[in-house]
Amino acid sequence: MSKFFKSSIDPFGGSPFGGDPSGDHQSGWSAYVGLSLWVGLLLILRSPDQSLMPHDEGWYAQQARWIVESGDWVTQQWWGEPIHDRMMGIQWLIAVSYKLFGVSAGVARLPSAIACWGSVLLTYDLGRRCLTRQVAWWGAAILAATPIWMQAGRLAIQDVPLTALELLGIWALIRAEEQPHHRYRWGFLAGITVGLGFMLKSVMVIPVIAALTPYLVMEQRRHRHLTNPALYGGLILGFLPALSWLGLSVNLYGWMPIERTFGAVVSLAQQDFHNAGPWYYFWNIPANAFPWPFLAIPGIWIGWRSFSTDPGPSPYVRKWLWLGYPIFLFALLTAFKTRTWYYPLQLLPFVALLAALTLTTLGNLYNSRSDPRRWLIPLLSVILAGVGTLLIGAGVIALARPEWFPLPEIWRYALVALAAGIGWLVPLGVYWHDGQGPARRGHRSQIPSYRNRTLWQWGWLLGPWGAIALLYITGLWGNYNPEYLMMAEPPLKEILSAHPVNAVFTPEKISPASEASVLLTFYTPQLGISVTDWRSLNPGDYAWLLRSELAELPTDTPVLGQVRDWVLVQIPD
Repeated sequence: MSKFFKSSIDPFGGSPFGGDPSGDHQSGWSAYVGLSLWVGLLLILRSPDQSLMPHDEGWYAQQARWIVESGDWVTQQWWGEPIHDRMMGIQWLIAVSYKLFGVSAGVARLPSAIACWGSVLLTYDLGRRCLTRQVAWWGAAILAATPIWMQAGRLAIQDVPLTALELLGIWALIRAEEQPHHRYRWGFLAGITVGLGFMLKSVMVIPVIAALTPYLVMEQRRHRHLTNPALYGGLILGFLPALSWLGLSVNLYGWMPIERTFGAVVSLAQQDFHNAGPWYYFWNIPANAFPWPFLAIPGIWIGWRSFSTDPGPSPYVRKWLWLGYPIFLFALLTAFKTRTWYYPLQLLPFVALLAALTLTTLGNLYNSRSDPRRWLIPLLSVILAGVGTLLIGAGVIALARPEWFPLPEIWRYALVALAAGIGWLVPLGVYWHDGQGPARRGHRSQIPSYRNRTLWQWGWLLGPWGAIALLYITGLWGNYNPEYLMMAEPPLKEILSAHPVNAVFTPEKISPASEASVLLTFYTPQLGISVTDWRSLNPGDYAWLLRSELAELPTDTPVLGQVRDWVLVQIPD
């Protein structure tokens, strides 16, 4: 097995299109343009209707709206009450987006979308500096075809912007290595990203720093980061926004912001979130990022072999970074008792690069026509085609017999299955044409072999990419709570746009734990006040209250509209 991997590695492999790996300025920019189109099209695709998740999208989106409406960039509030249960970075980013483009669900998601695009380009640049251009290209393209990453890239949450900052910091460290005469400039930038990451997600930057420790310590003799004073200057400057915000918050509300923000972090560190268990990431990451973790595992082995099989300076430099960092970060996240689907998003750019290392190795094997180990190519082609055939069959049955399935609007899921299935038929089709068609009959294929190899590799990406595109287009991703969109239609539209609407919230219903209250708040254009008793409001006022509380009002009180369990009423005389 080790002999196979060692002989299959092509450290100086060219671009995926067979060009010179060194390239020139124009070819380098072409890679960025191509990747921007590849990921940008997915980020642009969307269904006409878009609605937020209540957690954490609606929470952050509404807090940012109150920042814009009140002009208060310090208070983290909910209906006038200071909350201060987390850092303020994502709310500020969304508020800036509102200032530029207006308040809407799409604008709330803009910071994450930009960070998603930037992370793909940074993944390519990191890959070409640590591995090869070929591996870097496939790694960035794979990241854009990773389901959970692309879903998070269109959510108004902290984690994709945080990952983009982390990648920027790592990129700056590499640039400091490459340009010793500019090491202060790049070290300063790397330090700043740590503080800004803290402003986004507080102490969750600590596992990232800890995972970088092997690279910082083991390769200190070469890069000298730990003795770069500019790095520490950047750390100080980067923490100023967070420290300033915390200082202003303490000045307004005492120690409550500190206690709630960092008390919540301590509580999370001691809890096993939703009883996930210690093996949560071992199945969750492969399920959410399918199929790339299954290629990343042999990628780890290929990378590990490069440690011990190359006695001289390896062309795969900075191994403690591109290989050690994701392994250590995975171990740290697994040790952290609170485990969620979004913490591993920080790992996915490196999972993509490791998967690309395997895909590149397989591509080189594809071109080895006489290599007896080439049996892996038809085997993997048949496996992908088998999965694709099952998906196509399920999609066709769902379209023909939707009554057989319990899911509403099953046609949406059917289209996603068809897109993924058709894409995964491509590798077998390319292999059949190249290896089992004309070549088998003694004729040379009319398409150059390296192009067939590239088409075969692209076939791995077409299935996930097509499925992601259909998930966006059908609204399965992006339109998470369509019932709230009726608030922008008659008869609710006229009332909500013309009058402030109050909310009758019991204490437990005003908290972010109440999904309905979060979304109801965001989609009400003019907000009044929040009360716990409708009698506190003036006659003629409009208010949202739970339908179960309608019995307390006079029997002739008209219901002007309803969204889930909430009804809109006008307070009687």
